[in-house]
Amino acid sequence: MSEVTLQLLRPVHGGYCLAHRDGQTYMVRFGLPGETVKAVPIAKKGKVIFAEVTEVLEASEQRQAPVWALGGPGGTGGADLCHVKLPFQRIWKAQVLADCLRRLGGEEVFAQALAVNGGELSCLGASSGRAGGEDGLGYRLRADFEVSPAGRVAMTKFRGEELVEIDSFPLADPVISGASFFGDRDSWGKVFKPRGRIRAWASADGLRVWNGCALFDESARKVAEKNVRLAVPGFGDYLVAPSGFWQAHRQAAWILGEQVMAAATGDFGLDSGLSTAQGERLGDAVNGAADGSVEARERSEADESSNRPLIPGGRRWDEILELYSGAGLFSRPLAKILDRGGRLSTLEGSKPAVKMARKNLSGVPGHLQIRAGRVDARALADYAGKMKAPPLVVMDPPRSGAGQKVMAALANLEPERIIYVACDPAALARDLKVAVSRGYQIESLQAYDLFPHTHHVETVVLMSKAD
Repeated sequence: MSEVTLQLLRPVHGGYCLAHRDGQTYMVRFGLPGETVKAVPIAKKGKVIFAEVTEVLEASEQRQAPVWALGGPGGTGGADLCHVKLPFQRIWKAQVLADCLRRLGGEEVFAQALAVNGGELSCLGASSGRAGGEDGLGYRLRADFEVSPAGRVAMTKFRGEELVEIDSFPLADPVISGASFFGDRDSWGKVFKPRGRIRAWASADGLRVWNGCALFDESARKVAEKNVRLAVPGFGDYLVAPSGFWQAHRQAAWILGEQVMAAATGDFGLDSGLSTAQGERLGDAVNGAADGSVEARERSEADESSNRPLIPGGRRWDEILELYSGAGLFSRPLAKILDRGGRLSTLEGSKPAVKMARKNLSGVPGHLQIRAGRVDARALADYAGKMKAPPLVVMDPPRSGAGQKVMAALANLEPERIIYVACDPAALARDLKVAVSRGYQIESLQAYDLFPHTHHVETVVLMSKAD
């Protein structure tokens, strides 16, 4: 397929801009809304052609030099918005969230999301903590790499199998981005297996590198510990399996933990929204205008009148059900808001994660049932017969979402509140559609930019049973 000239329209899910030409629909990476570009098609799926920008003919004011060139066109992926100014990245993500909520969730879901946000959606940023102010770099606590045949750190090209050797990864915490393994082949040669994989952690104990068999420190020495220790302000230390899941952004566990606990314990009403004290509001919000425009005016400060915090309160629970509970990030603080005689039940499909959760909840008082098992309709039906009271449900599903069957089975439990932590706006929209159709009302919804320079966005939603 040959190079084409395109006029780029609005951003869409996946880090693309939409374009049309000669009756064809294009999804274009590394462009910006309103730009005129030349792009080369790289794949076709059904009636949609996927393309990458090769030349910018008319540039947007929101374009910048890529903060990591290898993440740009023809590169490794992993930084698909690296060419977009950081404040506009958050406008972009709010627009994509709004599009998904309306198109996949339906008008009722979209209307409820707007109503609890004062008529506009926004995406909040979290400071990276780097000296010199926020630039969206240096935030990743973990990073996965390949090992080239020559034994060097590498990443795979986007939509390909070719390995590209790298000597830096600026999105990672300085403990990782400054690690000696990028250049010291002599020290790390015995640790890395050519054509293997490694995972680097910026842990509470410094650099830890997992090669699939053991953990190593910054000097390429094998360490005794079998797990990675991570510190979360206000929540304490957690152990995570070296190959296990943990939120990537250094502030993500804290931000999401605070928001979940505020939603679990606080009072709320139609004029409430999630607390935004942990983030900073940047750029324009997205309102309900249906003209399809993606033009946005940058503002230095947002209207605080639409920032209605949900204040943490003293609510306690007889029954809490946590789904996709992982290593227990939310489980530990949730256990502390059980009423006397109350019960916390967790369900997680990864046995290594459940093992870590049991370690992380060791010594926490209360009636705790930490279980390994698939989150599905059967598991929820079994739980229904053992409930003592309408539960609080907290769920943090994988990128694919919970799905229609799980959401329907969950609604059958008639939980008093559902707190949904989502990492994919399309999956979230589909799951909210089921919940709203089954009588649940969105009480608060807020997006967080916990993946700067990528298209990913995290969203926390609180729902309650409608009267």
